[in-house]
Amino acid sequence: MDKEQFNINVYSNDAKFCSSLAVECNKYGFELTFFEEHDIGNKKLLESALISVVIIDLTEIKKIDPYMLGEKMRISSDLPVFGILDRFNRENQNRAKKCGFDLVFTKSMLLKSIKEVVIHISNEE
Repeated sequence: MDKEQFNINVYSNDAKFCSSLAVECNKYGFELTFFEEHDIGNKKLLESALISVVIIDLTEIKKIDPYMLGEKMRISSDLPVFGILDRFNRENQNRAKKCGFDLVFTKSMLLKSIKEVVIHISNEE
């Protein structure tokens, strides 16, 4: 897998997590795109020539229900949709699964294993 051929689309307002994710993506040469709810129907975001994944911060509940955001993404895209939490919780994992999320990670777990996640997804494509 050519490391330049992978994009991570992220919905999160957690500045610390986003900064850490940017550092990890830069380390491995992965592209990183931040999006908002109105970007979900954007063909440019969804139909990139790169292998892509969507990550939605499930702790972002101020204006938009992140679980519904994942459900909308699942309907409008074939991209893998992952949820992230500060702390793992079975109730949130089950809710995410019902809304169409493929996997749920803690933020720290995703940051520690981003390279392995990308390799796994690339092998599935």
